[in-house]
Amino acid sequence: MRNQVNNKSKFITKIQDEIVKIKQEPERRRGFMKFELDLMDARREEREEGIKKGKLKAEEKGKNKLVKFLSDQKTAPSEIVAALVNVYQMSEKAAQEYVAEYMKIKR
Repeated sequence: MRNQVNNKSKFITKIQDEIVKIKQEPERRRGFMKFELDLMDARREEREEGIKKGKLKAEEKGKNKLVKFLSDQKTAPSEIVAALVNVYQMSEKAAQEYVAEYMKIKR
């Protein structure tokens, strides 16, 4: 039955009749179209949210790698803070807190 319609089925006939009714009733048709548009909007919003989360996760991973690399190179914490400020446009306070948290976890 792949790609073929069984016109003898009562179920299929009912569905086809309902589709014809919907197409003939502008109000119901608008309702279904609005529903489809709402679904499309929801999918788009979810996709955008996923992209945003992915970027944040990648940025966090990059910060961790930068701090780990500089820390392994025995770089002074103040220079690590400066690197975070320059590379990730973080505030100095946020960068200091980030480095302090990393150092605390590393111990």
